[in-house]
Formats: sequence, structure tokens, C-alpha cells
Amino acid sequence: MKIHLAWFGPNSPNNWNRPSGAIYDWRKPDLYLDVARMCERAKFDMILFADSVAVPTTYGDSTDWYVKNGFMISHDPVPTMAMMAAVTSRIGLAATLSTTFYPPYLLARLLGTLDHLSGGRIGWNVVTGASDDAARNFGEDQLIEHDRRYDMADEYMDLVRKLWNSWQPDAIVENRREGIFADPAKVRPVDHAGAFYKCRGPLNVTSSPQKEPLVIVAGTSPRGQRFAIEQGDVVIAHKNNVADMRKYVVRIREQLVAAGRDPKSMKIFFAIKPIIGETEGIAREKRRLHHERANLERGLAYVSLTLGHDMSHFDLDKPIPPDLPVQAIIGKLQQMQGMGEAVTLRQFALHEALQETHEICGSYEQVADTIDEIADETGADGFHFRGMLQDYDYLTEVATRLIPIMQDKGISRRDYAGATLKENLFPAGA
Repeated sequence: MKIHLAWFGPNSPNNWNRPSGAIYDWRKPDLYLDVARMCERAKFDMILFADSVAVPTTYGDSTDWYVKNGFMISHDPVPTMAMMAAVTSRIGLAATLSTTFYPPYLLARLLGTLDHLSGGRIGWNVVTGASDDAARNFGEDQLIEHDRRYDMADEYMDLVRKLWNSWQPDAIVENRREGIFADPAKVRPVDHAGAFYKCRGPLNVTSSPQKEPLVIVAGTSPRGQRFAIEQGDVVIAHKNNVADMRKYVVRIREQLVAAGRDPKSMKIFFAIKPIIGETEGIAREKRRLHHERANLERGLAYVSLTLGHDMSHFDLDKPIPPDLPVQAIIGKLQQMQGMGEAVTLRQFALHEALQETHEICGSYEQVADTIDEIADETGADGFHFRGMLQDYDYLTEVATRLIPIMQDKGISRRDYAGATLKENLFPAGA
């Protein structure tokens, strides 16, 4: 096996008005249970849930467009993951949860519990928040400044790790004869008092199978990359071409070494969007139809959300102002502005309307070979397939037609290496 695989997508009904969206009622369990089973049969390392804690208002200063189009209307990923864990045994399950909006103690307790219930298969995609709309749902007028959020997140990580380790793994003795459930000497308060957080501890959840969940970070902005280097087990990135992927891998490995970490102690995943078919011609027709569906208003709504500004009043054919006070996803704008010539709002909007990720278009065999070549050229450890959980037809095609070819070629695994998510991503002796 050469690479790891994740299935990444929002837990929302983005696919509601397409034929495949009619197969399931996205509000009910069957879809998620079948997605979990299908991904595990294909031996994906994990399913990663994108998430948001707000219905946006950035486009047109209203929730109207987002509600009308079913965007960011989603179930909470955590109970969804618990349900999926009950019908699987090996695949990892990772939730996007914000350090800005979840109290550290509650998050540590939540993920510790899930790690127990899943047998050690839980991951956490750490985000710091990306919208004022979310902040307003938690009693604030606007989001905390970008770099300060990461300063807070650094301390947050220190605190939740203390909580997860407040119980030693062998603290539970369950000595019925002497009436001792756990050894008090092996359970200690954390007594954390920092610049942003204060907590006594200990956690009232015992040490879980992984001890700490797998930590996933999307390192895009410079401050975000620094956070990833210091805190992450996995970094996920979106790059527009193979050359940028290669540069990113080199930069991350160099930063790991500079921070005193083994350069292989973090797995680097890139987003890809395979457009596949029995033949190259069929795949190209699917791609044509996909691009035909690109809608400028949809793109403007996405861009407004991404940048945290209502872009409906800007000139479509002028570059996005480089001095725009962006508090949302800084790295995304920097990535687009770094593509060469100045990026116009129209270009950015169409890019976002397609939810564009690095596309790989071709027959099943061609796409398998291309994924293999990209892994060789970039040094990437894995790829997350950017899809929608509701697009079960697409997942089925990937899992039953593309993945078996990748397995036959030795590109992806035929079976899991261990019992926990970390054991599968970092197998002993590898």
C-alpha cells in the first residue's frame, strides 16, 4: 500500500435536487449507515465530516440564498458519527469542531467518550471558526481576529491534552474484593490556568483506546500552518496543481524538521475530485455536465462565505482587492491570488461554484494511474476524495469501480493494518 484515503464532505443536503439525492432521506439514519459500510468495505482510512455552526448571511445580508439552496443545513456530525461507528469496526470517523465555540472540557469529554464507543477510531478536524455568523450564535458580535484565534487554539490544545491524560491508562482496577474502582494516585487534576482558559480537571471520562483522538488540521494561512506543525497528526490541503502540492509537501516536511519533529510524524493529505467512468469519453461528458452546472450566483454566495464579505456589490471583472480585511479563510484567498495573474471576482466565483478541487478525469484505470503518479511526484501520504455524503451513487462508483483497481495495483490497502485510526495511519514498523 502506498497511500491513505479519506472520504471528505459536508453533512448537508447539497445534493437534494439531483437524481442521486432522491435515493435517501438525508435526515434519517439509513444514508449515513450505508455510507459508513461502503467506505469501510473500500478500506478508506476515515470519513471526515465538514461542518458549520451557522446558516450564513454573508451573501445579500440574508440567510435566504443559503436556505433556498440547502447550504450548510446539516446534522451535527458527532451523533451521526456515533451511529456510524455502531455499524463498522475499523474505519476512522472524524468531526470538524471549533476551538472557538466548544468549551475545552466538553470537547475533551465528547471525543473521549466517542473514542471509547468506537474502539479508538475517532479523529478531530480542528478549526478555529470562520464566520461572524457563527460568532453571533454564541453571543459575540464578530469573530475573534484570525491570528488571535490560533493563539487561543494553541492553549486549547494544551488543555484538552492535559484532560485526556488526566487518567493514566491503568487507573481502573475494578477490585471488587477491596471495593476500589480506580486508583486515585493515577487520576490527577490538570490545574490549568493560562491566558485564555482555566480548568481544574480531571476529566470524568477515563483514558480512551487512542488516549487522544487523531488531530487533523487544514494548514492554509501561515499562522494555520504553524499551528498544524505544532499540533497536527494529519494536515489536509487543497492545491490546484501537482507542482503546488509538491512545494507544499517540501515546505511542511522542512517545517516539521525545524520544529524538532520527525518529518514523517505527520501525514499530508490533498483534496482530489476524481471524475470517472467506464471510458475516458464517459468521464469527460460527466465533467462537461459538471462544469455546465456552474452558477455565478452560487459562486458569489460561496465566495461571500469564504471571505466573510458580501461580494454581490463588487465588480465581477476586477481583481479581488488584496487589502480586503478577510477574517474568514485567509489561506483560500492567498492560494487563489498566488496562481499568477490577478484573480477576478468572476474567476473566483466560478471556481467556488464548482467547489473546485484538483480534478482527475478519465476511465477507472486512467484515474488510478494518475493518483499513483501524483503520489510519486508530490510525496503525499494520502488523498481525501471531496464528495458529498448524500451523493451515494458517486461514492458507490468510487468504492466499487475505482478503489478495486487501486488495490490491484498496490496503490491503496486491501485491509486495515490495526484496530484504531492511529494504528491504521501510523502502523508499527512502517
